This record gives sequence, structure tokens and C-alpha cells, in this order.
Amino acid sequence: METKSLELWSTDRIDLVEAKNGQAVTSSLVVAEYFRRAHKDVLKAIRGLECSANFTERNFAPCVYINELCNNVKKELPMYYMTRDGFTFLAMGFTGKVAAQFKEAYIAAFNEMEEKLRSERCTKCAERIVRKQVKEFSLSLQENLKNGRKKHGSTYGGLIPYGKEEVVYNPKESMESNLKRIFGQVREMCKDGFLMSALAVETNKVLQEFINKE
Repeated sequence: METKSLELWSTDRIDLVEAKNGQAVTSSLVVAEYFRRAHKDVLKAIRGLECSANFTERNFAPCVYINELCNNVKKELPMYYMTRDGFTFLAMGFTGKVAAQFKEAYIAAFNEMEEKLRSERCTKCAERIVRKQVKEFSLSLQENLKNGRKKHGSTYGGLIPYGKEEVVYNPKESMESNLKRIFGQVREMCKDGFLMSALAVETNKVLQEFINKE
């Protein structure tokens, strides 16, 4: 975990596990509250863990939180963020039936948060792919319209005005909303294309009939 910068933490959080920099973590404050232990004892337990420096650096991040004292005086006090592995190592020392139940709840919370993060990462990955494909499709469409109108005239492309009709991905919309709108645009383009093809076939048929009569 990142340990270079200190961070302020509000004591009104009640979630066992939260997402931080794309990782599921908990804090020494939440652990102390949930396991009904003094926070100073949890800090002492963390600092007394006999794990390697590398493990500590990856799984325990020292931070500070604001404690409001009398007369609106605010004081910075130490705390830790910890990963699932860090929590597991720490919780090994918490024994008893009640502690076991609390550990089960924590494990479930970590699983739920990590599944949520995995889902979000998959969605973001899919969104990047869709945005790239939409951009390439739009550029190809515009290039085809440009070249087609140079060769066949301004009527090429039917109702699609070159330079104005674009297929774009709007990052302010959900991916589902974007896809519905984009597929709707493509559907209308296909309809226009089929219409123009039908008109061309009919025109060619009439022209051939006229030529044959001559």
C-alpha cells in the first residue's frame, strides 16, 4: 500500500471495508470499533506484528485522522489503513467466539467490495474498447462519405450530412445508454442505405427499359 502521504479520516464512517485507490481496505479505527477494542491497543498490535518490512509496506499504510477535543480543538492522531492480507495477519491475534464471528463478517465485507471493484474494472475495460471502436467507426463513416460524394455527387449517403452526423461515445452517459443511442443511429443509417440502394436499382431498371425501347 502507498505509505508516503498522510490522509485525514472522518470518524463517522461505519463501513467495514471501503475502496481506496482501486483496492479493498479497512482501517485501524474501524477494526477497533468493530472488535470493541481501544484504538491504541489496535495500533500497538499492528506495530508489534512480526511480519517482514516488505509485507508491512504492502499491507499497512500509516495515516492520520482528526479527533475533535473540547472547545472545538482538533488534533491529528495516528491510524492505519490495511489490506485484506494485513487485516488477516492482525486478526490472527483476536481469539474467542465473538471475535470469530466478527472475522467472518469482515471476510464477507472484503469479498463483497473486491467483487464490486472487479466488476467496475471490467466495465471500464469494456467501455475503453467500445469507445475506441465507436471512434474508428465514426472516422471510417466520415471518410467513406467524403470519398463517395467526390465520386458520386452530393446525394451519396442519403440523409447523412457529411461532417455533421457522427457516431460518438458520450462519457457523461452510461455505457448502456450510449450503446442504445449508437445502435439507433446505425439502424437509421442502414435504413437510409437500403432505401438508396432500392432507389438506385429502380432507377437503373427504368433506365434499362427506356434504352431497350429505343
